[in-house]
Order: sequence, then structure tokens, then C-alpha cells
Amino acid sequence: MRHLVLAQARAHRGRYVASVLAVFVAVAFVVTTLVLGDTVSASVSKSTAARYEGVAAVALPADSTVAPDEVLTLVATTPGVEAAALDVSGPVRLIGADGSSSNGTATSIAPEGALRWQQLGDGRWPSNPGEVAVGSSSGRAIGDEITVAGPTGSVPPTTVEVVGVVDLDGSPLALSPGSVFGDAAQVRSWSGDTTDWEVRAVGDADAVPGADRATAVADDYVGDVALLRNVLLCFAAISVVVAGLVIANTFSVLLAARTRELALMRCVGVTSTQVRRSVRGEVFVVGLVAAVLGVLGGSGLAAAVVSAARAVDAPIPLTSVSVTATTVIAGLIVGTGMTVVAANGAARAATRVRALAALQPLETRPEPVRDSWVRRICAALAIVGGTALLGLGVVMVNVLVACPGGLLLFVGVVLASRRLVPAAVGAVGDVLARAGGPLAVLAAGNARRNPRRTASTATALFIGVTLTSTLVVGIGTLEAGAPDVIDEQFPVDMAVTAPERDGLAPEVTERLTAVDRVSSGAELAAVDLTIGGTEASVLGVDPAAMASTVRTDVRLPEAGTIVLERSLARSVGVDDGAVITVGGPVGTRELTVATTEPGMPDMIEWSDLTAVAGPVTADTVWLKLDRGMSDEDLVAVSDDLSRVAAAEVPGSEVVGAVQMRQMLEKILDTMLLIVGGLLSVAVVIALIGVGNTMALSVLERRRETAMLRSVGLSRAGVRSLLVREASIIAGVASLLGVVLGLLLGAAGTASVIGPGHIAPGSVPWWQLAAIVLVGGVAGVVASLVPAQRASRVSPVAAMAG
Repeated sequence: MRHLVLAQARAHRGRYVASVLAVFVAVAFVVTTLVLGDTVSASVSKSTAARYEGVAAVALPADSTVAPDEVLTLVATTPGVEAAALDVSGPVRLIGADGSSSNGTATSIAPEGALRWQQLGDGRWPSNPGEVAVGSSSGRAIGDEITVAGPTGSVPPTTVEVVGVVDLDGSPLALSPGSVFGDAAQVRSWSGDTTDWEVRAVGDADAVPGADRATAVADDYVGDVALLRNVLLCFAAISVVVAGLVIANTFSVLLAARTRELALMRCVGVTSTQVRRSVRGEVFVVGLVAAVLGVLGGSGLAAAVVSAARAVDAPIPLTSVSVTATTVIAGLIVGTGMTVVAANGAARAATRVRALAALQPLETRPEPVRDSWVRRICAALAIVGGTALLGLGVVMVNVLVACPGGLLLFVGVVLASRRLVPAAVGAVGDVLARAGGPLAVLAAGNARRNPRRTASTATALFIGVTLTSTLVVGIGTLEAGAPDVIDEQFPVDMAVTAPERDGLAPEVTERLTAVDRVSSGAELAAVDLTIGGTEASVLGVDPAAMASTVRTDVRLPEAGTIVLERSLARSVGVDDGAVITVGGPVGTRELTVATTEPGMPDMIEWSDLTAVAGPVTADTVWLKLDRGMSDEDLVAVSDDLSRVAAAEVPGSEVVGAVQMRQMLEKILDTMLLIVGGLLSVAVVIALIGVGNTMALSVLERRRETAMLRSVGLSRAGVRSLLVREASIIAGVASLLGVVLGLLLGAAGTASVIGPGHIAPGSVPWWQLAAIVLVGGVAGVVASLVPAQRASRVSPVAAMAG
């Protein structure tokens, strides 16, 4: 039997090329993801281990009351300890020469010796508080000046000079361009209460072993890597499912084409069990060969990605490629197992071949669709239930309800595809047949001759197109509708907030409102007051200035009133119009409550605020911009305000709807690019399936093609026939996928921002049309090679074979 399996695999190797290619792509995707994940994890572990190399013990804070200096002294004076170092790190804000602000991490440099784990790449180590070193991924050079401030603004900004560059090759710190290194006391002064610390010791000490601490630190980073790897594996799973559909279709056609061969085997005494074992053995060989190639290809692709990343100095911790035995075994299991499972149905069908089938021409036997009642009921329930959940999520504006509904609807449509796809192919084929002449009639007939095969081929492409269309529509409608939602959440265009320690001088407000295209501004002060016995932060405002600055309907306080957000009012037990006692550092006052919508700020009139809190300095300025500005003008004004704020109030923060829009657009565009690229792998595999179906149809319909040639059909006509057939299948699959993707994408966005923010004009119609067009064209391209092969067949040879 083994010799028979190998002989059959060799004899039909040309027909397995597409299946091997589909498995190869899917397995390579999986292996590449696993190898890159293992490589990053190994690089992080290696880099972290270098930090704790030779470290005998690490002392960690038991709670926030432990003083790090006392722990350092205690560890350093412990018998057996040769040296000890206090490592501190914490978040900081880095302010560039142009006033731009970014988040960073400050890390202390240990004293020179065995405990200094950083490697100097250029320059020298800092020797005084006015000097720092930066990470090699920072983009800064020796001699640059950086202004460093605390994360909350409570520490005065300090301008320091870059005197050295730390080599972060392979370190997870390379992922952040804001890494700075300096003296431990300096780092602690910047980070304040947010400082993390530990004491490392060399020698013989009894504490947390250095190796254990290295593993724990590495796990913190590797957890994020594992999350990214798992997300990528979800897309790899989609590719595996699509490849499974292609394989199932391939083997069903191949075994149908070998009906005579299998029947002759039955005639000479081969049992059905032996036939099944023979077919499954052949499937196993094909899957194993494809899986081995996929493992090799995926490992090679991962190595190429690592080399490219290192060549362009990408800020990713990559040292050497890590291909583990687990990854190799997983790739082999996925490829071989997927092939065996996908072809199991075809293998079972092969055992039902009777000896008399050897006398029947294959072309005369129809291949109907047979769906079990279980499949039909499951499809109907999934479609109805999914539609209901999806609609409920839209009405409730709850994405957690809509997501399961969309997934259920998608699964239901896939289950029903055996009925939906052939019906749609038949309808489109009829329309084209009436307008395209005899060749169109033949192409339409061929496309629906084997409904099950057509459904399987189209479903593979349908899955990829649906997911891609859902992504395109979801991101497109979200980009169009999100600005309105952001505008609703931000009552003003821009806000400038001073650091925690300072207020804003009156001239700062004047300079900010003097910026071109800024129409007005209002000063605010955030003060903690006691409201009905409950402490809350309230904004002191000038109602007249606020009225000319806010652009949404915000309830403003008058003298003698306090505006409270509805939930706060309920928590202190008052309603609109009630009188409540408001207290501050210098006194109390009875004020009338005016409630406002959820999400709106709590506000008090400025004179009432000074009566209970004393003299107060404004710490925030709300700004209103001119109406009708383009996005480019908004960005320009935002940049101007950032420069003025950085010059007048170093360490201040500039926020507003403009920044939120820019950040959201950048995130969505990046997501579309990355996820679209990942889904394209599944689409490529599906198109391989389309070409494979056409290629197998050429082999299956050799006599039919010969007959058409005999009655006058030209070689070009044969090519046109197959191209039209492929374009019908691919076009219908793409169209159905776009329709379902449009529904899922629009509903998903509506469940996030509300249906009122979605308009027909926000749907990216041109992109959807392009997806349908590209799908049809790709189907044509996939059929060119089979069509060319069919046109070269001699009518006499085909009739004889």
C-alpha cells in the first residue's frame, strides 16, 4: 500500500501544485508569525539577562513606604555583598527645541563596574546633573539640548545636554524613542512618586536571585509580544480556513476525475477500506510535503524580515533568528493536519465508488449540492440570531452586543453559501448569457454545472473579501463620523493647561488669543471644593467669556449657582434647583444647583469661587477657533498654539479636538494598512483556489473541449470561455463579500458612535467598487494559465484520452 500511495502521489504531482501552494502560504504565514514572536522574545530575554548578568540578588520594594536609600544601605552593608547599586526609572515628559512634547522614560546609570549594564555606543557617560545620555533609537545626537519635566508638571522643567548615546540594540527599550539615562537622584527628582526602583547586588546575598528577576522583567515585555503574536495568529487562522476550503475543493475534483481509476482498483479486488487508506495516505504525503516547504519558507521569510529590520535600524528588539522545535512541529501539524481534515470528505466519497463507475463517462454525471438538515437549521438560526443581535447592538449603541451578532451572521452566511453562491452565480450567468452571445451561455452553464464545487471555490474568496470589505467600510465610516463625536465630547476647540505647580499669567491668555484664527478664549481654574460633604474638583469660570468660547450647548453657572454633572448631583442627594452648601479653604456659601448632562464639567462662577477658596490663579485656557477652516489650517493653528504655549509656559499641555482627530485618523489609517495586508494573504490563497478549479476543470472537460474545437470553436474561444467562467465565479464571490462587508462594517461603526453619525456619503463606495473589480480581474488572471493550457489541447488527442 505504501508503494501505491507514493506512486499515485508522483503520478498526479502536477495536479497538486495549487494545493501545495495554498498550504505553503498558510503554513508560512503561521511559521513566520511564530518565529518572529520567538525571535523578539528571545532577544528581550537575552537583553534583560545582560542587565542581571553576574547579579547575585535583587531587592525589591515591599510597599510604597519603603525608602530606597535605606534599602541600598542595608544591602550594601550585608556580609558577602561586594557591590550594590540603586536602579530607578520613571516616566518623564521630553520637550524639544520647537516646543513639541512627548512622553519618555528616564533610567538611572549604575556606578561604573560590574553593575553597569548599559553599553555606551557613542560619546561619554554623564558626569553632572546637567547631562544625560539617550537611547540609540531616540533620533537625537550628542550636543542636543532636551528639556525634561515630570509627568504631572509638578517638577520644574530642566534643560540638559546630550553627551552620550546608549546602544539599545536588541533591548526592549529600543521600542521607545524617549529613553534618557542620567544620575539616579536626577531621575528620582523628575519622576517623583511614579519612580520604580530596585537594588542589585553582586556577591553572596540572600534576596531575589538575579536570574529570577531577569525572567520576571523579560516576562513583562514578552507578554505584549505574545499578545501581538496571538493577534497575528488570528489572521493566520483565517488563511488556514481558506486554504482548507481550497484543498477540499481540489481533492474532490481530483478524485472525481479519477473515478475510473478508483473503479478499476475495485474491479481487481481492492476493498473500500484500502481505497480510503490509499487516498488518505496520498493526502498525508501532499500535506507533509507542503508543510515542510511552508516551514522552510516561513523561517526564511522571518530571517529576511529580521535582516531587513536590522539593516534599517528598526526600533525592534531583534538579535538572531530563533526557530524553536515547537514552531517547526506546529507548522508541520498545521499543514499536514489541515490537509488531511480538509480532504477527509473527498476520501470518504472515494470509498463509495463502485466498479461499474469505470464504464461511465465523468462528464455525464451531475454533481448536485446536498446539504444536511442540521447545516440548514444552523445556518438559518445563525443568520436570524446574528441579524437580531447586530440590530440590537446598533440600537443600543453597544459594540459588545453587535460584535457577537456580526460574527454569528457571518458564520451563518458561510454555512448557507452552498445554496446562496450557486444561486447568485446562476442569476449573474443568466444576465451575462443574454448579452454575451454563445460563449457567455456556455460559460454561465459551466459555472453552475457543479454547484458544490462552485460554492466551495467562491466561498474561499468570499471569506477574504467579506473581512476586507468590513474593515474598509468600518474604518471609512468611522473616519467620517468620528469628528462629529469628538466635537460633541469636547466643548471647545483647544485647551492649554499649565503644569501642576504653576498658574497662567494674564499675558499668556492674551498671547494665545492673539494667535491668527483664534477668535476668543476663557480662563478656568480647577479647584477642589466640598459639595454637600463630598469633595469634588470644580472649574471656576467667567460665564461671559465662556459663552463666547464654548461651541456646544453647555450650561454655564451664574452668580449664586453651581453647575453639577447629573451623576454628581445624585451622589450628593440634590436635584436641579436645590440649594447646597459649598465649602473651600476660606469659607462656605449656599448655592443653587443647576444640573447638566453626563460628561459635562462641574462649574462655579468666579466670584463664588473666590468667596470660598480665596484668590485663585487660572491654570487652563479654553480657546475657540474661527469656523470653516480646512484640516490643514487647523493643524497650522494647533502648531502655532503649541509653540506659544511652550515658549510662555514650559511643560504646558495643549489638547483639543484637532489633536484627537489627527491621532484617530493616523490610528485608523495604520490599522487599515496593516490588517488589510494581513487579510490579503487569505485573498491570495482564495485566488489560488480559483485558478486551481479552472485548471482541474480543463483536465476534467478535455473531451468536451475537444468537441467544441471540432465544431469550430477557436483556441481564442476556448480561452475566452474559461476566462469568462472564472470571472463570473470570482466576481460573484467578490460582490457577495462586499455586500455583507458593507452591512457588517456600517453596523459595527453604528454600534460604536451611533447610527446618527453614519451617512451614505461616508461609505467608501469607490473602494468597494474597486474590491469587486479587483476580485473579478484577479479571477481572470488566475484563469489565464489554465485557459492557455486548454487552448493548446489537440481535439484528436483529447477525444482519444
